[in-house]
Amino acid sequence: MIDKKKRNLFRRVSSPFKSFIYPPYFDKKEDFLKCIECENKDCINACPENIIEIENNIPVIKFGINGCTFCDECATACPDEVLDIKFKKEKLNAEFIINPKNCLAWNQTMCFSCQDICEENAIIYKGMFNPVIDLEKCTACGFCISVCPTYAIDVKII
Repeated sequence: MIDKKKRNLFRRVSSPFKSFIYPPYFDKKEDFLKCIECENKDCINACPENIIEIENNIPVIKFGINGCTFCDECATACPDEVLDIKFKKEKLNAEFIINPKNCLAWNQTMCFSCQDICEENAIIYKGMFNPVIDLEKCTACGFCISVCPTYAIDVKII
C-alpha cells in the first residue's frame, strides 16, 4: 500500500490565483493577498454591475447578468490600493470564444444577441450565420456572456 504522504509529495500546491477573472485595476496577482485582511470588501458594493464576488477571500469577476464597464468604481473604493486606477487595463485577463456547437447562429438560427450588445464591435459575422470574436478588439467585458441564450461563449483565463 502506498503511503499517502509520498503520493501527495508531487502534487501541486493550490494557488488562490489560478483560474479567476480579476477586476482590471491590479498590478500583480500577489497583491490580492492583502484582500484577505479586508473586512468591508468595498469593491463589491461599489460595482454598479454587481459582477464582483469573493472567491478564496479575493475579489473576482463572475459574469452572468452583466459585464464590466471599466467604470473605475471598484478601484476607487479599494482601501488597500490593491485595485487602483493607475493600474487600469484595457482588457480583462480572459479571452472569449464562440462555441459553434452551442451557438444559435452557427446552427442556422438568426441570433445577434452577442453582437448587438458588444460596444467594441468585436463580434463579427462571417456570412449570415458564423459569428466570431475578434480578440484584438474584445476587452473581455462579459456583456456577451450575459445575453447569450444558449451559453455559447466559452471563457479562457489568460
